Amino acid sequence: MRRWLRCLLLASAGALPLPAAAEEPLVVAPEETQVNITTEFSGTKLKAIGAMSGPGDLVIKLVGPPHEATLSHEIKVGPFWVEGETARMEGAPSLLFLYATAPIASILERSEQEKYGLLLEGVPVHIEPGLQAHASDDWRKAFFRLKEKQGYYREDDNSIRVFGNRLFIADMRLPGDLRTGNYTIETLLVKSGKVVGRHVGQFRVRLAGIERWVWNAAHDTPWLFGGLFTLLAMLLGFVLNAIPYRPAR
Repeated sequence: MRRWLRCLLLASAGALPLPAAAEEPLVVAPEETQVNITTEFSGTKLKAIGAMSGPGDLVIKLVGPPHEATLSHEIKVGPFWVEGETARMEGAPSLLFLYATAPIASILERSEQEKYGLLLEGVPVHIEPGLQAHASDDWRKAFFRLKEKQGYYREDDNSIRVFGNRLFIADMRLPGDLRTGNYTIETLLVKSGKVVGRHVGQFRVRLAGIERWVWNAAHDTPWLFGGLFTLLAMLLGFVLNAIPYRPAR
């Protein structure tokens, strides 16, 4: 930790005095630039350490790669529940975490929140098939309620620690079922209700070890992967069938 703070003090000493026409200087250093998913991966903590120019509030937006999801509306037919209408949601981030030093609504007007994408239910999402406005809005609300319930969309105003109105550390907890791809960390410096500084960084989530080998094999040579999987299944069945069975008395 002390090594990180020393590095940031040197970085901020060189960066903060520089003049800025539109934004105040903001230095952010993610602890990791790559997260590897292995067989034992059950989530991880990611730190972002940074420096800012004097007192202010901070907002950190962590965004995962876009994904698709299909929702269905169940209807009751007699004593049974059956699947009714379905809608496919496209383009929304697979993960959206908002970290701040105070509730975002208390430090930024709604127009500023919309401008920087800080409204959990305001994330753009494309719905197929095309629906009328009121029906589309119902599906959109259901989608965001589901994401919040699953823990993929949330706001947290207790995970950023500020030291001396200058340095800060953000502790971000990533779930175990991360999607692979590029993740964006956008940090905003807020003063007097306005965003006066902005920094954008990235890190990558990728499969490692046997998971990466299986994924590559399944996508690069699916016919070979399918044949080997079938052969192994047949071999396992043959071995299990060859084991002597002793009935219980």
